[in-house]
Amino acid sequence: MGKINWGRVFLCGILTGVVLYLLTAAVFVFALPETELRRAVEAAGRPTFSPLHFILHVAIGIWAMWVYAAIRPRYGPGPKTAAVAGVALWVIAALVDAVWGSVGLIPLGALPVPLAVTLPIGIVALMVGAWPYQE
Repeated sequence: MGKINWGRVFLCGILTGVVLYLLTAAVFVFALPETELRRAVEAAGRPTFSPLHFILHVAIGIWAMWVYAAIRPRYGPGPKTAAVAGVALWVIAALVDAVWGSVGLIPLGALPVPLAVTLPIGIVALMVGAWPYQE
């Protein structure tokens, strides 16, 4: 069983986070401009995207790349394992969104479209980030 290459986890995680941020921004700005979630965020007077969002996406990318590196010995290197890590990322994000929705901070009706869109975004971002990873 290989050891985790922490340098690559961070570098590939940054790549994953940047791709995650760019794809999310592109989809929500260009493909889904009038979603209930976006209207709720704007009604609260918050920006849809900010420098903090970028930093958080990079942190999420690093965490997701760590998941990929951790499961790689069991599942093997490659896009299938990256997709599994992308689904794991999506599950965690969906559960967090559900928690926020359950306490009324996000309208429950605003969640289905973003959740449907973020699954392929997470998988693609992990595949891009996992491509240069080596142990």
